[in-house]
Amino acid sequence: MPYITEQGRALPMDKAFSHNTKNFGANYLRVASAEEKSAEGISWESPVEPPVVRAPLEREKADSAAQAKRTAWLILSPSDYRDLPSNEMPADWGTWREAVKAECRRLKAAFGAAESYEDFDAVKAEWPLSPAEQAQQEQDQPPAEEN
Repeated sequence: MPYITEQGRALPMDKAFSHNTKNFGANYLRVASAEEKSAEGISWESPVEPPVVRAPLEREKADSAAQAKRTAWLILSPSDYRDLPSNEMPADWGTWREAVKAECRRLKAAFGAAESYEDFDAVKAEWPLSPAEQAQQEQDQPPAEEN
C-alpha cells in the first residue's frame, strides 16, 4: 500500500477510513493535495521491488543444455526418413543436419562454460534454416530491381 499513516498503518485507495479521530471519504487520497495529506500525518511510501530470484546457475545450465538437445531433436525428427540407408539424402540436407547437430553441441558447451548468470544469458541459439525453409525464404523475397 503506498499511503501510510505516521503509525505505519496502510491506507487502501478508494475506501473510506478514519485516522486521528477524523473520518475521511473514499476519494480523499485521490483529491487531497500533498500538503493536506502531510498535515494529517499521511505520506506516500514507494513500494519496494521484490528481488529477482533465479534458479541456481548449475540447474539453469543443465536445463538449457537439455532444452537444446530437445530442440535439435524436434528440428531433425521431420527429416529423419532422409537419413535411412534406403534413401539417398541430398547433400544440402546432410549438411544442414550436421549444422543443427553442431549448433546443439555449441550451445551445450557454451552453457556448460558459463561461470555467471551474465555469461549464461549471453548464450543465444542460432539454429540453421533447413533447405526447404531456405527455398521458401528465397521464394518469398521480392526480386531485386536492376537500375
